[in-house]
Amino acid sequence: MVSKPPLPDFEAQLATLVEAAPEGDGWLHEQKFDGYRIGLRKEGRDVELWSRRGQDWTAEFPAIATAGARLAARRALLDGEVAAVLPSGVTSFQALQNRRPDTPLAYFVFDLLVLDGHDLRGQPIERRKEKLRALLEASQTAGLLRYSDHVVGGGGAFHRNACRLGLEGIVSKRVGSPYRAGRNLDWQKTKCMHRQEFVLGGFTDPEGAREGIGALLIGVYDGDRLRWAGKVGTGPGWTARYLGDLRRRLEKIEVARAPFDPAVDDSWLRRHAHWVRPQLVAEIAFSEWTDDGRIRHPSMQGLRGDKDPRDVRREQPAAVRAPAKTRTGGRRPRAAGAEAGAAAAVVRGIAISHPDRVIYADLGLTKLDVARYYGEVAPAMVPHVRGRPLTLLRCGGAIDYGAEKGGCVMLRHGKAWGPRELRRVKIRELRKTGEYLVADTPEALVALAQMGIVEIHTWNAPAETPYVHDRVVFDFDPGPDVGWREVVAAARLVRELLAARKLRAWVKTTGGKGLHVVVPIAPTEGAACLAFSQSVAEALVESDRRRFTTSVPKAGREKQILIDALRNGRANTAVAAFSLRARPGAPVSMPLDWDELTPRLDPARFTIRTALARARESDPWAGFWKTRQKLRLPSSSRA
Repeated sequence: MVSKPPLPDFEAQLATLVEAAPEGDGWLHEQKFDGYRIGLRKEGRDVELWSRRGQDWTAEFPAIATAGARLAARRALLDGEVAAVLPSGVTSFQALQNRRPDTPLAYFVFDLLVLDGHDLRGQPIERRKEKLRALLEASQTAGLLRYSDHVVGGGGAFHRNACRLGLEGIVSKRVGSPYRAGRNLDWQKTKCMHRQEFVLGGFTDPEGAREGIGALLIGVYDGDRLRWAGKVGTGPGWTARYLGDLRRRLEKIEVARAPFDPAVDDSWLRRHAHWVRPQLVAEIAFSEWTDDGRIRHPSMQGLRGDKDPRDVRREQPAAVRAPAKTRTGGRRPRAAGAEAGAAAAVVRGIAISHPDRVIYADLGLTKLDVARYYGEVAPAMVPHVRGRPLTLLRCGGAIDYGAEKGGCVMLRHGKAWGPRELRRVKIRELRKTGEYLVADTPEALVALAQMGIVEIHTWNAPAETPYVHDRVVFDFDPGPDVGWREVVAAARLVRELLAARKLRAWVKTTGGKGLHVVVPIAPTEGAACLAFSQSVAEALVESDRRRFTTSVPKAGREKQILIDALRNGRANTAVAAFSLRARPGAPVSMPLDWDELTPRLDPARFTIRTALARARESDPWAGFWKTRQKLRLPSSSRA
């Protein structure tokens, strides 16, 4: 009896990063999944799952192993990706990291290396995939093992569609190629957003009431030296439990000296950071590399237990030869359905990259639509933002209306990523000096949109005197059971209280159910502005405690209106007039005339599609810019 040779070890073929997807019918293209690369080895009824580092991960995904045992083959070696599947059908590495027992998982299989007694690695990719499809169709794997389908030709169009759907990118494979372990140009990956692994070299403490970790300090290896690449926040999407567990892991490997070489050029970090041995790897999404080797707009996706820190290098797109010429001297024809490379979209002289990237999925509005809006509304909007430090909400893709802040990221400091069209100012904060952005021109607004900014929030003070305010803002935030009529009545009541103190006020919508009442003032210390706004808010609460509150937590105030005076605190902000909001319908914060603020007014009517016509009309805030009023703290008797 001839014994069968043992199944080979799983040694993965890896894709090389390229700038653009290859064109022509000599390539097939697949979705790039957002999970763990896994090889499935089946020998009889025994199934093992192996990572690309040669680690046994069977216990990590028992349901996948159980489904693999039902494959209609005695012996097999499969290559694929285990991923968490969101309700939209998109895979999410963050959801995989945060998975619970009921998180939907799937093993997306894209290659078949061994089937029964046959080693298929030398066969063409298209033939291996034919056999893989037939194997999965003949097996009852309850949807846990899924065939990764592909298209032939049209790489550019396929890549653009993948980005439009919010996918990580695509993988292109050369038709006719065998399976070759290691990284080579037979497999090429094109990403929608830059994304790669980074080594953790330290962390900072969280601010305020948050727990766990403030930011992770990351780097990549250059030879034997770990080069500093910046820091990434741990914002929305990560649970307190996950961050607490991560902090405990990091504390176990904490060291006294930074692992980065050369040393980090940030004096505050050198004094306050916790440094760790470079043993953990995180996957980070980001917009681009800066000239000094740091990343912009980073977003942590999760830890990579399947990657060796010493293998983490800066990924550089490979240079790929141009297509070979045909015998007639022309270039190889493009496959049917392939689109010509779109010309760069330009708004007010600013080139808009990825102009077709969807931002408001409910309306089909793209990044280019957002840039055009800010470019056209700029004449009316610039006076509201000029000279003021900014806090910005960046949405790198389609807004997730079910997530906090739409799944977007709030940005304060602009040193690492700010476009050149914006002015930078350094402001001394409580513990360090922060660098902020200021938008003084229409081009600056468009440049923000090019960087993925959707919402623009401004300080109550000029950048040159950041803690001397020139306005006071009252924010009316109604609970879910409060009607619009009550919000209008509250704003009018505050207007009367202010008029009694000989102060004029202007009003605008917030892009939601609330209102802002804004008072222009002569330059006044921020602490005095906060005390004044709190005294007015407290006077309103005293007038009717059932209707009004100054308590910020949402629980318990469903039938009340929050009078948020804290907008006037140190470095706090309010959404700018004409700014978009990351909410369904693309609403806009719209300046109003007091005469039109009635219960019949629908604040939802002010959107990206209606705001431009409105902005071209007469300015209801025309008198705002000429008014400077001296602020006086009211006595308790007058309140």
